[in-house]
Amino acid sequence: MDGTALPSLRTAIPGPESVAFVERLARTECPAITARRARRADETGVGQDPIVWAEARGSNVMDVDGNVYVDFTSAFGVCGLGHSHPAVVQAAQRQADRLIHAMGDVYPSDVKIELCEQLADMSPDGLERSILGLSGASAVESALKTAAIHTGKTGVVYFSGGYHGLSIGALAVQGYNAGFRAPFESMLNPNSVRVDYPAPHATDADAALTGLEHALRAGHDLGAVILEPIQGRGGNVVPPDGFLRGVRSLCDDHGVVMILDEIYTGFGRTGRMFACEAEGVTPDVMCVGKAMGGGFPLSAAIGTAEVMDSWGASRGEAIHTQTFLGNPLGCAMALAAMRVLVAEDWPSQVAALGESLTARLEERGFRVRGRGLMLGVELADVRTSLQVVDRCRASGFLVLPCGTAGDVLSVTPPFVVTDAQMAAFVEVLENAVEKEGRAG
Repeated sequence: MDGTALPSLRTAIPGPESVAFVERLARTECPAITARRARRADETGVGQDPIVWAEARGSNVMDVDGNVYVDFTSAFGVCGLGHSHPAVVQAAQRQADRLIHAMGDVYPSDVKIELCEQLADMSPDGLERSILGLSGASAVESALKTAAIHTGKTGVVYFSGGYHGLSIGALAVQGYNAGFRAPFESMLNPNSVRVDYPAPHATDADAALTGLEHALRAGHDLGAVILEPIQGRGGNVVPPDGFLRGVRSLCDDHGVVMILDEIYTGFGRTGRMFACEAEGVTPDVMCVGKAMGGGFPLSAAIGTAEVMDSWGASRGEAIHTQTFLGNPLGCAMALAAMRVLVAEDWPSQVAALGESLTARLEERGFRVRGRGLMLGVELADVRTSLQVVDRCRASGFLVLPCGTAGDVLSVTPPFVVTDAQMAAFVEVLENAVEKEGRAG
């Protein structure tokens, strides 16, 4: 399996080994985590068990039954350069041989320092100070804390459809699914204010900014605005031209910190190194993660010196840190991934690949939104979307639904996806949709 293969299925999906592994998992994992089919009449569940991954390379994933798939999810957007990129694997092997763990805020490793320098070099001008983390949500927590430290205000404006993770601070600014918030509502920041994100295919930036402008004028002890430059889980929604510039201007006018969540969009996914570059906008703090670590759990909140220096110097007890901050293994892998992205100019390649894939889909009558290789195919409804996901998987292509109504198919393949894999996917998708009813 060299990463360029078309699907090769040996068993029914999921195969017997996957089912057996999921049975084992069900005995030891909290039932709220991995969706699986119900085993008893009194259980809730989904239609079928998941496949269990055993190996992955390039655009391919192999499950424990030996079935080979083409991954059009990039594993939640993590594997932009493909699974197990050789440069990333080699960096991990070299680093594991000399230093796996350091003491991030007390005795940092050399590669942590190199990573912070690399982030400053490749981020939009002005973003030069980082707080490293282990997940997108931890980067968001860092950014929210930074805004509160800088402004002295804890209120945050967030957007409908926005997804920033499920930790307590991030959950308070999550506009994607009210069900995620409901059990924990009393624990969340009461000063968070939701406004509407632009609708899909909206073209009027001024109209889209009305809700934000009203919220900022109303006050509410607001210190920050957080948003995705292109919404990911919310449906691959691209705001109208000028929207991000308008948000930047309003934040400046009202003295609030602009936080851009580039966890999904960053590191080449949209055809730019970072999506905000399309409008020439630099936030006060930018959150990154997913593809950053080349597969290792790693993230960062990267801010301007003015905003980040508001924390003041550490006096020996860092007031925001964690045991694995700046883990050397992850930093080495991230450095390797970033250097490949820059050296091979992957953002430009992704822009061209995205145009090609969008054209293929539109030629088949699909309505597509998104940018680069962060695309959404609009379908009739959530039932159609879920059925199409299942039919694609049964044909060897892994995709996911997205959108607040679940009626959009997320198409986010690795950047190393081949022309043959794209052509085969479009064919499978068209057949799957026609069996379920035409796209929306």
